[in-house]
Amino acid sequence: MLFIDAAIRFSALGFLLLMTVVIIRDLPRSPRYYLLLSSNFLLACFLLGTMPTDIQLPHTVQIPFRLLDTLLIPVTWFLVLTLFHPYFRLSYRHMLVALLLTSSMLAERMVWLGIIEKLPPEWPLLVIGLAVTVVIHMLVVTLSGRADDLIERRRRYRLYFVVIISLSILIAIFVGSIWLRSAQATTQAMSVWLPITSLTLWLVKGDTSALAFYRRGDNGNKQTDIDKHWMQKLDSLMQTERLYCREKLSVKDLATALGVAEHKLRALINKHSGYSNFSHYINSLRVDAVVRCLESREYDHLPILTLALNHGFNSLPPFNRAFKREIGLTPSQFRKNLRDFQN
Repeated sequence: MLFIDAAIRFSALGFLLLMTVVIIRDLPRSPRYYLLLSSNFLLACFLLGTMPTDIQLPHTVQIPFRLLDTLLIPVTWFLVLTLFHPYFRLSYRHMLVALLLTSSMLAERMVWLGIIEKLPPEWPLLVIGLAVTVVIHMLVVTLSGRADDLIERRRRYRLYFVVIISLSILIAIFVGSIWLRSAQATTQAMSVWLPITSLTLWLVKGDTSALAFYRRGDNGNKQTDIDKHWMQKLDSLMQTERLYCREKLSVKDLATALGVAEHKLRALINKHSGYSNFSHYINSLRVDAVVRCLESREYDHLPILTLALNHGFNSLPPFNRAFKREIGLTPSQFRKNLRDFQN
């Protein structure tokens, strides 16, 4: 078992080093870039700090690794949210959950260091419960955004991610904590080896497009005659039939109306309209239409909520968020500023 553990642990560390080189070489500087590097560093801390007794590092060296690895799950959670959530912004709620999880794990480390004598018997269940809740949230965010993702390769990767993380959880919690308790350190190393290896091989292959999530694509791509035909037809549907006003319009609905396969429509919008998220694309059309209404005195008598509902939004909060993302002001501020200017 010791040989197996060493093979898993040191191959994972090698993959982490290779992945870090690729990240530094290929990825633009952004929050996800720094989160990726931080996640790699914390994974290395975890692997080095949880070695079996026979190959364990000196205690003084092990201490900082074991303290730092308490940040691994929160940092990975933030990374996944920046990758798979189109408009993720770190909030006090995220920070509170991260603080609770990290603090609960730090308390266990304090017992290990002898600073705290003992914790309640239920404490491990608290730590596992918090960790599983965070991981489930990662999976929900990953899957819930798949329908709107306009990059087919990235849509597939979402499924791979869910499968890999689910397997990692099974190995770490059920195999390590329930079935093979005597080899818990090895099973924990194996649980992180799987995502580390998968992500490294994926990056080394040169497929880093999925790490540039939710930025506008290059709409300067040269259009073929076929692309022009479908774009003209799409623009016609949007401008003359105002399909964007249909509430809960999906890629499938639009593809059916247009008479084209879903994957072709996704590629068309992404390549020539510059969007990688379908909801962002549709909401931009809706917001543009509402702006035209706000600019016209003809609609002064209509409340903003009515304008939002008339243009496909199902309530005011998502409309306000979409409007502010596109225009930089809330609808009320925009209308007030416009009327002040006109008067």
